[in-house]
Amino acid sequence: MTNLFWSLILLSSLVACGDGFDKKANTGRTQESQEENTYSINQQYLQLVNEHRISMQLRPLTYQPIIEEIALSHSKGMGLHVRPFGHMGFSVRCRRLRNRLGKVQLCGEIVAMGQKNIKDVFKAWMTSPKHREELENPRYTHTGLGIYKDELGLGYWTQMLIEL
Repeated sequence: MTNLFWSLILLSSLVACGDGFDKKANTGRTQESQEENTYSINQQYLQLVNEHRISMQLRPLTYQPIIEEIALSHSKGMGLHVRPFGHMGFSVRCRRLRNRLGKVQLCGEIVAMGQKNIKDVFKAWMTSPKHREELENPRYTHTGLGIYKDELGLGYWTQMLIEL
């Protein structure tokens, strides 16, 4: 019992005196604030895409967190240089979406690298005929955006789109 008491006191003092269990990224922000920031960026992006789709008389896309999770894994892989920039592994990502979401009728993906913010990413995709074609495909119903910034702050962006 005494050992447990002293262990708790030691643990309490370590948490109070040190960084505790709240690990911070190189940016000095907590993981929670980074997630909130990503959520906000994703919502801004969804608004940009859906405003454009509605202006084209297309139905708006529904945001799906599972799609974001799979898109993020690709962005992170590119940002950590464990996979090349591009679409390598696309069919595997689509299969993962089918496994998690059920009957995915159509699966698409667009990627970008280096843009500083979500408006620049959207602009880059809209000025590229192939990327724009994906964003304007009337069959897509759901989307998710994975955002990863490397240690130098270079952004890697993956948007996946599906028809459910």
